[in-house]
Amino acid sequence: MWRADAGTVGTRAGETVYLKMILPLLWALLAGLALALSWVTGTATFAWVGYAMLAVLAIGLTTSRLGERGLRADRWLSADRIPFGGQVEVEVEVENRSVLPAVWVHAAETLPAGLSMIGVRGRVGPLGAKDHFRFRYTLQGSRRGYYDLGPTILRTGDLFGLSSRERAAGPASGLIVYPKIVAIRHARPLSRRTGDVRARHRVLEDPAQVVGIRPYQRTDGLKRVHWRATAHTGRLQAKLYELTAQVETAIAVSLRRSDYAAAPGEAQESAELAMVAAASIAQHVLDRRQRTALIAVGRDPLAWGASTAVRVSPGRGREQLASILSVLGRMSLGDCESMAAVLERMKEGLVWGSLVVVIAPAVDEELLRALLSLRTSGFDTNVILVGRGAWLAAEQAALDAIGITATQVRSEADVRALGV
Repeated sequence: MWRADAGTVGTRAGETVYLKMILPLLWALLAGLALALSWVTGTATFAWVGYAMLAVLAIGLTTSRLGERGLRADRWLSADRIPFGGQVEVEVEVENRSVLPAVWVHAAETLPAGLSMIGVRGRVGPLGAKDHFRFRYTLQGSRRGYYDLGPTILRTGDLFGLSSRERAAGPASGLIVYPKIVAIRHARPLSRRTGDVRARHRVLEDPAQVVGIRPYQRTDGLKRVHWRATAHTGRLQAKLYELTAQVETAIAVSLRRSDYAAAPGEAQESAELAMVAAASIAQHVLDRRQRTALIAVGRDPLAWGASTAVRVSPGRGREQLASILSVLGRMSLGDCESMAAVLERMKEGLVWGSLVVVIAPAVDEELLRALLSLRTSGFDTNVILVGRGAWLAAEQAALDAIGITATQVRSEADVRALGV
């Protein structure tokens, strides 16, 4: 998540409060000076000027306060999730629910860094009683992440500018920008196993593989009726499906801060490359109609406690891809439990014989033991080492020597070459 610097915002807010206080104070001092001159000189003109200035100041303070209370702001987004480089249309409506008109209203959106804007994110103008105005702008997702849009800052005041009121209106709106997806050129999957394998543990029926017919039973649905065989025999016949155990792909990506380089810039670069690799593999596998799951370890701004492990259950199709990309889009580096501990806890929920793709910047002893445990338990393991460290080549060779496929990814070009 990208936010404005809190110190800068606080300084600007303090300056704004100071400027709003000094003008009414000077105006009141001038009114007091006019009244003092009237008392000293005995001239009624100074008294009328002083009283008029105080009346203008009182009316301004009252109208600005009442006008500010009646202002409301609402925001609508054309989408709350967009692909990398995509655009979202934002519309903001400012309404004056008061019976008093607002001489002027200034509305401005609070936007985080990392998003490119097209258009104007605010508007200034008068607003009558029970009236409203709208403005629109476009945001472009030029950086992956979770963003808070808003709140809308509303300012109003009197005609002379002596008094102004400011407040935040409307809740913030969340926007997720998906990670960049790189098309993997090779048609071969990452796993040495393709398609389905014969059932050894969990037996399922594959509706795509019809191996015969049998008499229709009362518990069968209409989709199972074999209409041609029914017409040929004159009796209801049902399809007999192949018994298989589906091979699933589980993508496990680590964003634990301690696993990455100490330098923030290098760590962020490796983390973004890990997200690109995970998103690209997910689309590649789902395009092949294989069931795919995700295990992400890192900081989740939508989770209680922020740093946690998020799991997306296995599934197929575009909705599954959207669910995986949503998690990958909002996750970031954080202090959390290790990937090894998460894999040990969640491997019982994986289908035997599945492919487990672990994406991490390095493999320590704890993660190596977890990978060996997966391999001896019947899972096909594949490790993707992200980063430019020279030591990763030695880790890759060591993993290959013990039968765990490992690939070093230094750039997006290496992601395109996955699956060789």
